[in-house]
Amino acid sequence: MEIIEAKWILLQRYLSNMNFENINDSPIDQIGLVPDVIQGVERKDVSPAMSTSYDMEGSRVFSTRHWEVPHVNMWNNRNKPDHEKLQDRASPVDMNVYVKTEDLTHLVGPLSEASVMRCLQARLYAQQYQTRIGPTIVCVNCNRHKPSQKVLCGSQLSNSSLQSLMSAAMENYTDTGSSQAFLVNGSNGSGKTYCAMQLLRQLFDIAGGGPETDAFKHLSATLTVLRSLGSAATVANPDSTRMGCFIENFISGTAIYRTKIHCYFLDQDRLCNVRRKEKNYHIFYQMLAGLSQLEKAKLHLTGYSVHNVRYLSSGLTHCNEMEDTARFEAWKSSLSVLGIPLSDVLRILAAVLLLGNIEFVEGPGLELDIVGNNEIKAVAALLGVSGVALYRGFTIKTHNSQGQVCKSMADVQSANKTRDNLAKALYVRTVTMILKRANNLRQPNPTLNSSLSISMDSVDLNTNTGAAQGLTVSRHSSISQCGRVHDKSKQTGFISILDMFGFESNECNHLEQLCMNLCAEKMQLFYNKQIFQDTAIAMQQENIETNVDINIPSINPVVELISSPTSGILDILDAEGMQPRCTALNFIKRVKLQHRINNYFFEPLTKECESFGVRHFAGKVVYEASEFLDTNRDVIADDIVCIFSRQNCNFGFASHLFSKEIKTAYDGVPVPRGLKHRILPRGSDKAYSSQSTLSQDFNRKLDSLLNILSHAKSHFVNCIKSNGRLEMDSFDPDTVRKQIRSLKILETAQLMAGGLAHKQRFRAFNKRYQMFLQQVDPYLHETQLDRCKALLNCFLQAMDESHLPYVSTHWSLGEHHIFYSEGTRQQLEAVRSERLHLAAVCIQSVWKGWRCRLAWSTRRKELQKCRDALKPKTKIKSDHKDNEKQIIINDRLLQELAKINRIDLGKSPSLPPQRNYSITGNIKLGYPQKRTLKEDFPKTAPPDQRFWRGEEVRVIGPSPQQGHLVVESRNFRQHVPYHLLYLQTVPEPDGMDI
Repeated sequence: MEIIEAKWILLQRYLSNMNFENINDSPIDQIGLVPDVIQGVERKDVSPAMSTSYDMEGSRVFSTRHWEVPHVNMWNNRNKPDHEKLQDRASPVDMNVYVKTEDLTHLVGPLSEASVMRCLQARLYAQQYQTRIGPTIVCVNCNRHKPSQKVLCGSQLSNSSLQSLMSAAMENYTDTGSSQAFLVNGSNGSGKTYCAMQLLRQLFDIAGGGPETDAFKHLSATLTVLRSLGSAATVANPDSTRMGCFIENFISGTAIYRTKIHCYFLDQDRLCNVRRKEKNYHIFYQMLAGLSQLEKAKLHLTGYSVHNVRYLSSGLTHCNEMEDTARFEAWKSSLSVLGIPLSDVLRILAAVLLLGNIEFVEGPGLELDIVGNNEIKAVAALLGVSGVALYRGFTIKTHNSQGQVCKSMADVQSANKTRDNLAKALYVRTVTMILKRANNLRQPNPTLNSSLSISMDSVDLNTNTGAAQGLTVSRHSSISQCGRVHDKSKQTGFISILDMFGFESNECNHLEQLCMNLCAEKMQLFYNKQIFQDTAIAMQQENIETNVDINIPSINPVVELISSPTSGILDILDAEGMQPRCTALNFIKRVKLQHRINNYFFEPLTKECESFGVRHFAGKVVYEASEFLDTNRDVIADDIVCIFSRQNCNFGFASHLFSKEIKTAYDGVPVPRGLKHRILPRGSDKAYSSQSTLSQDFNRKLDSLLNILSHAKSHFVNCIKSNGRLEMDSFDPDTVRKQIRSLKILETAQLMAGGLAHKQRFRAFNKRYQMFLQQVDPYLHETQLDRCKALLNCFLQAMDESHLPYVSTHWSLGEHHIFYSEGTRQQLEAVRSERLHLAAVCIQSVWKGWRCRLAWSTRRKELQKCRDALKPKTKIKSDHKDNEKQIIINDRLLQELAKINRIDLGKSPSLPPQRNYSITGNIKLGYPQKRTLKEDFPKTAPPDQRFWRGEEVRVIGPSPQQGHLVVESRNFRQHVPYHLLYLQTVPEPDGMDI
């Protein structure tokens, strides 16, 4: 036994110091399966042993687990050839152990990065894409999920882990009343949106009434519209969501009564500058493919395609027109559900496309010439403004210097920049208005405000509602039923789902990517705080020691580098943007001067003047800062805004997009005054007087969001992409390894498996598990601590009496909290569920028995009547005999009738003609048919004239023999009994949603 323990200790030391990247000494070793050093250890031979100690005086109860390993030769595979190694590693016994491991904390043997990767790989190949780590879930993207035409409406796959997580959150909300939040983390292309939609669908199945309710149809329509408007094809993901989404589901009692969606739109530059190997937003391609020729003529899009529209032709031009047409039809129907006129939205989108084909060049005089004169006329007609006014808005600049207003001619660069800014403002404000309208349709009370005070979609649409002539909500029956007023006292919280930006690194990264990666950094910091730091800090305060030491810093230095209010990169960007002559070169110089000694800041090897690099938690990223200043300003001149006033614009929808700025800044007199307005509307704040920038607004919204999440019970879903090539069921070890390290998957598994990962106050713990106490006497225990100790004693007895599988437990009692491991939590919940089930069965049996006894007297009388009714009636004897009527048969008449009907009285009636079809499952099937034999027939025939079991044969028709069919196969026929043949049905494939 000492030799076995020595070898096991040697194995643990080896694996703890082993770099998984450097163990591949042969091509077979690169598969990424079980390392050679543990091939000799069979999983079935490793057995757990348990030792429990209970110290009442020290207020500490704990149990430990060790592993007993038999004597094996751990190095017997080193000298084997590659084909023998492959056989050993591909053995179904070893892989089935990983496939059946639904929780990484239950992995047998040392918990290392290699074992975690092997488990995820084995489960991926077995089509088990979700793996638990205690209360968190790891989802591996298999690249198989094909989005349906309408969001949330596709057939649902079996997601047992997500279903159990949502059920647990709903139970927690019902018991405690505290808000619940689901955070979906992961890099770009890891399937975050798919997991978020799966969670939302399951929430509506539990608390929303299912997919047939009006609320569900309304939410599905809103998400379908937003998917086309906010998704685009990138290098990493052909259906990448380019805006963050926070979905709040307000619950009254146990039912959802309102859903509000908050969007965080950042990727505005994609509208005007599509990068190589990428696409613009999906709606443009769907619109060009789905519009008829008559509709294109009305929108001035006749003759335009992906190849000759500048905003689309700079990226990928390959399109699936059939799929785009189907998506566009679903988008139109969803827009009608929201009550928004389709024609108004299409006019804005067509104007955005045609704006890209307008180009200003230097002319012979002072004024600029236009390349695309027909396009500017078409844009003016679509927006309902004058072509001359639109041209002047592009080419004239109004300046305000100390109260003096002056005008000047714009140069070519400034005019083209104003054109792009107008396209961005039209598109972003249209998306914002659609989202605001969708959120307002289900608002039960005008005084009810969302918990998220600052969000992108909080544009005040109640001002100047008369200007929106076309934006009239249709009074559908499905929407009119949604305006129910709920009791405000029942509005205790919400269950929210957060799908924010993932880590992103492209060939050329701009300010949008910096903000997205800052969001990913803060989300990871929030994850570290919730999982690692909160419990560790509480344990230190209550003098509780743990044997798992995971060093996670409480402050993210990258977040400080980017968003520090005094010296961060974004702070320097805002300060440089306020300078009268600011340039990108000066901004880069200031950043490098401030952070040249920061370990997380670096200069690229190319030594480009306008670029810098940041070492993020998921990898290095080089940012191109030439457009940082213009993107951060996020402004549009009032020269172009004033042309959309009600006096100058006859298109109510376009005028309403800028109605707030025109009403607030110009007091009803729309004259340019040299002001700057935000492209992205800022809600209730005054956009014309605010000096905030795009990065400041996003940082403020993100901090407000995290503040709300910190007051809710958080549930985490970490998404991992299996490879970077978008291949189905392909596992790339390098790609997965980087994500495991960046998302702290291994550290989470180690904490959940061996540490005290959970804490709970004594009162809350006693309230939840008080059913373990055999005597419920409030005066029996003086303090909550004594009550907790008694409860744990009863829990240990319940574990011995239970038939549940054994799991190691470990807990410690502090001054105010009980700290316990993940195994303890699972065992507590399992025993609690078992007790609740037995109690429910007992209550049901007693109640059903009482009902049966109560109704037995009535039921007994009914049964007596039924029994009496079934008894045969006795005949009453009488003295006289009934006169029996004799039936006289006339033979002559009978022969005449048989002759008329052509019936031969000497023969039996003939059988009816055979049918040329068969009936199966209420379906009429004609001949010939294809069926499969259940067994060999005939068994006595030679092999070449015998039909074999499982063989597919061709049924020609019914046989003259009763109960037989004529079967043909391999050029000979047989009369086979009907019961030996069966039809095979092919199930329809399930649709998939994302």
